[in-house]
Amino acid sequence: MVGDRTHTVNFALQGNRIRTLFPASDLVVSPFKLVWRHSITPSSLSATYDVELVYVRDDHPKVYIVNSKLALYPGELTLPHVYDSERQWLCLYRKGGGEWKSNMFLADTVIPWISEWLLHYECWLCTGEWWGGGVHYRLKKKEETD
Repeated sequence: MVGDRTHTVNFALQGNRIRTLFPASDLVVSPFKLVWRHSITPSSLSATYDVELVYVRDDHPKVYIVNSKLALYPGELTLPHVYDSERQWLCLYRKGGGEWKSNMFLADTVIPWISEWLLHYECWLCTGEWWGGGVHYRLKKKEETD
């Protein structure tokens, strides 16, 4: 069964699974690094976002929004639920929390989570509330810092 292995899924298998599910995307795979680029539209009413997933051996996958700057909710200083607002490095899961492990396929876990994060981002952009759950820290709103 996919994701049930107790060992790390090698990059060739990760790349093959991504190519199977996302054939129109850009993918570069080496024995120690995988870089995936794709445009994602989380819903029929959503904008399209260019994303980059970088996965280096013995590290967690990192996902960034590229080629455009995500807007902020009025009065906010940073994006919600990110590791780095300036770099637009998304927080899709808590590292070490067991939600993602190296024995799981990126195409079945992290990549769908990108779309989910973007949908929550769009809701936050309209309401100012993050409904995606998780633990995140952010700066106070502008009026709270004045």
